[in-house]
Amino acid sequence: MISILYMTLSEEGRRRVLSLWQESCAALLRYAKKELGPTAPSGEAEDLVSDAFERLMLHYERYEDLRDEQVKSILMRTVRNLAVDAYRRRKRLPVPLSDSGGEDREDADPPLRDPDERTPEEIVVSEDNIRRMKEMIRSLTPALRDVLEMRLIGERTNREIAEELGIPEAVVRQRFSRARKTLKAKWEEEEHG
Repeated sequence: MISILYMTLSEEGRRRVLSLWQESCAALLRYAKKELGPTAPSGEAEDLVSDAFERLMLHYERYEDLRDEQVKSILMRTVRNLAVDAYRRRKRLPVPLSDSGGEDREDADPPLRDPDERTPEEIVVSEDNIRRMKEMIRSLTPALRDVLEMRLIGERTNREIAEELGIPEAVVRQRFSRARKTLKAKWEEEEHG
């Protein structure tokens, strides 16, 4: 899902999110591991960091005018909140018998892969995903599709879109957000259904 949200960002948004990933991923991962504690399942910290970036991209229009330091702070808070939720869920679930709490989890977790590295299979899959995403975009209502295409393809600002369509900026933001959420829901429905 994270790659689909990444594709829905403008070119500038993609560059910024990639830069934020490269600059803060390691620190966020260390923070997530610290917040989760030594009994956390292997890979949970990576999942939290990915979830935080997914939320950033899903609601990117809220953050695009903020400075990078502010966005990093929001990512840190998001990781913390996700870690608290994960801890609460774990407390309600029984501990599996096969879990050996004695291993050093810092060394057990595999490092996150560089987002620029892709295998040939991932390239083929992503090209298929692009085709599927284009079909889903075509299935949006004209009002949502127009705003989405103007933002992503035309790389226009909310103000420019509002002026061209003769609607308030708030409506442009609302339509863009609704278009992205609709695409996410359709994607997940197609993946799971």
